[in-house]
Amino acid sequence: MHKPANRRQLSAFIRAHFGIYLPYKTFTPGHGTPFDFVADAFFHPGRDLAAWANRSGIKTLGASILAALEFLYTDNLQARVLSGSEDQALCLYEYWQRWCGTVLRERLSGPVRKLETHLAGGRFEILATSQKQVRGPKVHRLYEDELDEIDSDIDRAAVGMIASSPLIPARTLYTSTCHRVGGPMGRLIEACPGNGVTLRKWNIWESIERCPRERHLDGRGCSECRLGGVCLAKAREFYADADRGIGIAADAMGLHRIDDAIKAISKVGRATWEAEWECRRPSAQGLVYPQFDPLLHRCDEPPADLTIYRSVDWGEGVFVCLWLGEDAEGRVYLLDTYCCEHGTIHQHAQHINAHRLQDVRATYCDPAGRNRNDQTGRSNVQVFRSSGIACSYTLAPAAREVRNGIELVRAALEPAAGRARFFYVPGDNNRIFVQAMQNYRSRKVNGVWIDQPQDPQEFEHIPDALRYFFVNRRRGGAVSVIHLRTS
Repeated sequence: MHKPANRRQLSAFIRAHFGIYLPYKTFTPGHGTPFDFVADAFFHPGRDLAAWANRSGIKTLGASILAALEFLYTDNLQARVLSGSEDQALCLYEYWQRWCGTVLRERLSGPVRKLETHLAGGRFEILATSQKQVRGPKVHRLYEDELDEIDSDIDRAAVGMIASSPLIPARTLYTSTCHRVGGPMGRLIEACPGNGVTLRKWNIWESIERCPRERHLDGRGCSECRLGGVCLAKAREFYADADRGIGIAADAMGLHRIDDAIKAISKVGRATWEAEWECRRPSAQGLVYPQFDPLLHRCDEPPADLTIYRSVDWGEGVFVCLWLGEDAEGRVYLLDTYCCEHGTIHQHAQHINAHRLQDVRATYCDPAGRNRNDQTGRSNVQVFRSSGIACSYTLAPAAREVRNGIELVRAALEPAAGRARFFYVPGDNNRIFVQAMQNYRSRKVNGVWIDQPQDPQEFEHIPDALRYFFVNRRRGGAVSVIHLRTS
């Protein structure tokens, strides 16, 4: 078969030989499409790529078509798929089996098996992930299907499987819905493109099937459709027309069934829909601060007339200091973050004393800083005082109750009325603050998230320092948690 030389030819080839018309229309700024992902990978065989898309968003289908195309035109290709589960591996195998019976029939060198297929001098394996599977032979192509369901240690170990040969460059292709902040897919997305991975992103609107006129009735049917609210909202956003009466699905050309999307939106909450179907951001489920939004709470130019405060946390092996400004209306702006591992208290004090922000009204801290060190006989508070940094803290029971402090931070992030009262200033030092707020997780008891942070956890120290600021600045308005006696 003649190898496609451009995107137009590739689209026609896939339609003719695979019977699939991959979507190519985008409805969201910054998004790509399933066809973009396949075309990028096909025409750039040495490029690492990732597809972040909605559930049932043609990710696995696209990856299977790409694999078939590569084996169709490449001899001696060695490829392996690592799937997040056996069910996911079986789904890809079903697509692969179909292509081996059609477009790849002449390239086969034996039967098509669930775990391994030989063709054109090469080998294609479809495996559920395990440490054993990532210690196998080297491959040119590694597909990590549903990356967010793959253990992080296995994902890291899989890097060692990749090896180029003189005529075949090696690469990894990732496909996944981004289920949670701080998960494997979330970390990959945060690192793009600095990690060398090209990210393609699409959502339900780029992958849903077209809504026929007899269904939407020129908009009259949209008011009766369970999907109508979000579908209309997307159309009004896309066309910049607040009065548009026909949902965006009327213009779509994907494969995701409308009835399946209706079933999904009927069963999930708004946050899950926005995370797993509209791909606005990873799911905030289980986060202590789901209200925090890196876009909503970003402030590029904070007011000039701010009262500056510091807030510190003396973590085990980690020290944090936040510089925060408060305006006359009580709005708070995070100006800078210092998060240091394995330094001494004296080194931290030196850094603070050399910082550009010196006109500081007060420095707040964890009351634990008053406890004396068994070896030196001095507390962290005393060491800081000797360095010219006086620390303040409260021992009031209501202020020391963690949940009270968390509620104060939540109220600043999302007040019951009015706009947010907490913002951060973007910058290199504050990136870790954003990461911490997006990854600070609650505990899970009997499979249910409870309103209490995990302890310990990787991202606890920065949120703790922020909490100390609010409980000290707002101590008069703290909400008390009352423990009721049962007898």
